[in-house]
Amino acid sequence: ANFLFVVRNPLERIKSAFLYERPYGINWLKNNYPQYYERRKAFYMDCPFRFLEDWVQIGLLGKTGSRGSKYAVSEECQEIARHAVWGTRRYPEHLYFNYQFHLEGLPENAKVLTIRNEHLMNDWNQIEQYIGGEKDILTPENAEAAFPVINKKNMTKDPSVRIDPYSSPKYLSDESTHALCRHLCNEIVSYKKILRRSLNLNHLQIEESITELRESCGKYADYEEGDCHYDMPDIKGKLLNFRGYVDKVQLEAVEGHKQRLENPLPPSK
Repeated sequence: ANFLFVVRNPLERIKSAFLYERPYGINWLKNNYPQYYERRKAFYMDCPFRFLEDWVQIGLLGKTGSRGSKYAVSEECQEIARHAVWGTRRYPEHLYFNYQFHLEGLPENAKVLTIRNEHLMNDWNQIEQYIGGEKDILTPENAEAAFPVINKKNMTKDPSVRIDPYSSPKYLSDESTHALCRHLCNEIVSYKKILRRSLNLNHLQIEESITELRESCGKYADYEEGDCHYDMPDIKGKLLNFRGYVDKVQLEAVEGHKQRLENPLPPSK
């Protein structure tokens, strides 16, 4: 069986996930998503993490955010901020079920196909051809209609979100970008493992994505497992709870097939 991943730059993924799960308000959250109420309330409301920049500045760096000294930095909120970005405690769902979770949950000999969000049309067409479908089935003309983008930001009714103190919903200062990439280091490692294991991506395409990541995360785009400031989390308990097994992907499956990775053409079916 083939396992299909749809991935994107880990920094952009976490920005999007943060905004996607941010509730409109406490009553809205409780009424519409009671199953997520306690976890999202703890992250977005009990801690002052209404905005990306505040999450990083207050939670990860221990500084003040958009409201200045009004918010005291509590150890509890700093702990929540760190565990959320590492995926080691369950607050926003997309942060908890991260690349590491999906990668380590694969069977050892699984065949991986990957669509990179930044190269969606080309990767889609490569996979379509790889599995025996039409060549260039997705075109610039039909791509936008096939994959519409919904801007959740414009649908919010929460005044604390509509009155945004920053220039854009995804705003991060250079300092915050560096700090978030540092904490995302192991997630970046897992992202690169997925790319390297993908049957439809060649060496040049993988390097293309790492180069793009380097533009936002600098040196962290080149870190490998063991280089990060924090150890790769042990997620055996998470895998057991949500997958029912704890088998980890073998390193050989990621590092192997050197000849295939360096072939600039997509593999034959």
